[in-house]
Amino acid sequence: MIKIPHDADALAIDPGYGRKTGGNACAGVVGGTLIAAWFERPEHFLHIVEKGDYGYVIAEQPQQDGRSWEVPPAVLISLAWQGALLAGLYAGAAGAQLLDPTVTEWKGSENKVPMHRRLWRILTPAERLVLGGMETERAIAAAVEKGALCRWSKSGAELYPSKFTTHNLLDAAALLMVALGRLEKIG
Repeated sequence: MIKIPHDADALAIDPGYGRKTGGNACAGVVGGTLIAAWFERPEHFLHIVEKGDYGYVIAEQPQQDGRSWEVPPAVLISLAWQGALLAGLYAGAAGAQLLDPTVTEWKGSENKVPMHRRLWRILTPAERLVLGGMETERAIAAAVEKGALCRWSKSGAELYPSKFTTHNLLDAAALLMVALGRLEKIG
């Protein structure tokens, strides 16, 4: 289990490299409050160093398990590499402590949609705006309904519309909130 001080300045990275998303999903907190969420590729790092000097950088370490058996190894390697590159750049620039929990360590087996619903409940109104406000709230509610109707037989990403890439930003924010102790790990 990862733990950082509840009032930390920290960055979480949910690795990604897809063309549709813009790369890794990032979420930043200052004083334990979510202030930003964005997509970033390592090659664009120099352009946004002003995003903050974080004391902690938390990058999800992809793992091979039941959720990812069908993912080609090259894809999983690229995913891990892109996240690690960006995490190393941020941690090195700020002299931050780098943490690399696996999905099992920080999230467990909980489907991402119920986790996002729980995340949404603990965020302040200002933090919700960082993640898209009412549009995101509606997308989470629709995904919860879709998941319930299929008895949660689909993965979390399949429950959201294909163009709704914000689910990756929600993952990064959830990773931060678990580390801060604001969101409980279930499953």
